[in-house]
Amino acid sequence: MKVKKYLPSLITLANLFLGFLSILYIQRGNFELGCNLILIAAILDSLDGKLARKIGIASDFGKEIDSLADVISFCLAPSFLVFNIFYQDSISEILFLYLAIISSFPVLMGAIRLARFNVEHTQESKQSYFIGLPSPMSAIAICSIILLKLRLDPTNNENEFLFNPNELNIFDLNIVMPTIILLSFLMIGKIQFSKFPLFTLKHSKNNTIRLILLIFALFLLIISKIYDYFHISLFIFSAYYIASNILFHFINNSIKLNQLRNTLKRKKKAS
Repeated sequence: MKVKKYLPSLITLANLFLGFLSILYIQRGNFELGCNLILIAAILDSLDGKLARKIGIASDFGKEIDSLADVISFCLAPSFLVFNIFYQDSISEILFLYLAIISSFPVLMGAIRLARFNVEHTQESKQSYFIGLPSPMSAIAICSIILLKLRLDPTNNENEFLFNPNELNIFDLNIVMPTIILLSFLMIGKIQFSKFPLFTLKHSKNNTIRLILLIFALFLLIISKIYDYFHISLFIFSAYYIASNILFHFINNSIKLNQLRNTLKRKKKAS
């Protein structure tokens, strides 16, 4: 009974430890393993809260320790990853400061995101969506970009537009860095991002369909890992989740705006 009571917190602490371990491996230059540890931490993060609610022991302590773990695993670790993947001893002081500023965005915006979530947790927990990109999803997206960068590194470095680890080139400055900044600001934005479905087939038809699609996506990710295409499938998965939610958010807002305009026109005609 005691083990059951502390199991969600133990999972949260495992998430925190993996984030810390990821930082250590990133510092040693093992970027791919560092990314994989962040991804495993994200899986654990999706389990602890659901498990706590399932066995009826959700608490304010659990919420706080979960946010502290998320700051390390999904904010600090990705920032550390971004800095170390591009850092080299030969860069100038100006480039060093530029890199430090850019790589700080995930941890700075993530801390704001998690603090806001803790304040609005009661209200947001009743909704079917998150307000702002969840920090684990931001970390997954950053890891997918870094893994793609590592795997698509050309043996021929003559083309400055292609990926080249540990060297800031035009692609990194104009594509990778702005994308990381965008992901960071999405965490504190007001765009609605749908929550993942509940792990049950009894909740609703919509939840069941979304759960089946999620299981299918996870199955494809596992298959792609076996055949060494995980970097591509993970990038597609994270890009689809983020892009589709942004698109649906603006479509829904446009529909609501048109409905409001039509309502105002009818009221004006009636008066």
